[in-house]
Amino acid sequence: MLKKIAFALSALVFTASVALAGGWDTDKGLDKVTLKGELVCVGCSMKKMSGANAQCNLFAHHAIGFKTADGLLWSIVDNEKGHDIIRAHRLLEKGKKASITGWIYPAAHFVEIDSIEVEGVTMKEIQVAGLEEDQLIAKRLASRKLGEAPTEAHEH
Repeated sequence: MLKKIAFALSALVFTASVALAGGWDTDKGLDKVTLKGELVCVGCSMKKMSGANAQCNLFAHHAIGFKTADGLLWSIVDNEKGHDIIRAHRLLEKGKKASITGWIYPAAHFVEIDSIEVEGVTMKEIQVAGLEEDQLIAKRLASRKLGEAPTEAHEH
């Protein structure tokens, strides 16, 4: 009986530590990691891998995510450091190699960027492309009618 309780308690502690990794830390620097891989459209990647009905042209606007060498897809936290990366799909969606340093949230498959290096692309270019895409999306969404899907964006 004592072994069962000890096992259950150990399992609970392990599960909690994995579930909260990168989540509720008051000092995030303790679990900062560096991931290497490529920037990809998350929806298109899911469609190719598993047949997901992603409809990137209508809804996700080809939001950029990160694919590690082992094939795992990570969405990027949409905040000050991640937003332009997510939006700059015309510049980044061709599988640009990148290195992200930040925090991972394994249960949600999200990575929060502290810093990023993208092969052959400057941060200024990413910011310009992100802003241009935001402006296009705003224009498309402003013309949307109640009950209608947004108008279709560009095709791949």
